[in-house]
Amino acid sequence: MENGHKLGYPALTDLATFVLVLAMGIPSVYFFSKALKLHPQTVVFSEKKKEVVLSFIVFVAVFAGAFGIYGFYDRVWIRATLTADPLYVLRDALAIAILLLPVVAALRFSKQTFADITVTPRNLRKNLALGILTSLTLILFLGVLSPFLGGGFAGVSVATGYLLLSYVILGFGEEIVFRGYIQTRLVAKSGSAIGIGVTSLCYAAYNFPLGYFCFSGDILLAMVYAVWRLSSGLLYGYTFHKSQTVLSSGIVHIFLVWGGLLFGLYL
Repeated sequence: MENGHKLGYPALTDLATFVLVLAMGIPSVYFFSKALKLHPQTVVFSEKKKEVVLSFIVFVAVFAGAFGIYGFYDRVWIRATLTADPLYVLRDALAIAILLLPVVAALRFSKQTFADITVTPRNLRKNLALGILTSLTLILFLGVLSPFLGGGFAGVSVATGYLLLSYVILGFGEEIVFRGYIQTRLVAKSGSAIGIGVTSLCYAAYNFPLGYFCFSGDILLAMVYAVWRLSSGLLYGYTFHKSQTVLSSGIVHIFLVWGGLLFGLYL
């Protein structure tokens, strides 16, 4: 749930950023996972069909929850775009807590634990390194190329610090929902390519409500906005696939969005 502002029509620079995320992110994850000798085991489920059905129920609930939350922000809790302070962080913490409820309910229904959504300390150092090294690589390229993508270094301030804290909360929360819960189950049922692809489409669709309210109810622009999140969703999904933990994908999620903010790029 990246924090939004009113956007114009997608430009060629937006398309270039879309491609850059994949062109630099995927090879970086592949190289660093090989260098770190990560060989994660995918989560196995005995009732795969049931888990897939629950995954889509969770997605529908999260999608509806996102619509309700952004509608509430748009009509009731109105704040200036990207206003960063402790209240802003609290607002995002409450939002992600609501969106995690369907996951908690599904886990309880299936009598599963956090290990079943890959929230474990397994290979902690290697997975931490994978997330950090990939993030640093992406931030480096974003910084170098930002002047050619319509951006530039925007500086660091107290506000960007609050936004980083907000992204930590949102990033890990969204990774638990989409990669920790949904992707693990779709991959177990249909394989890695289909699992990552469908999960990334779900993640893109999840961003539709934010685009809808950013563009004052314009459905077409909201759809374009959602599609623009597909490249980052694929990157997060691939990072998770190579680590099998939300730690690595969460770190990449946080710093890709925050790095884009630092260099005036909306990711």
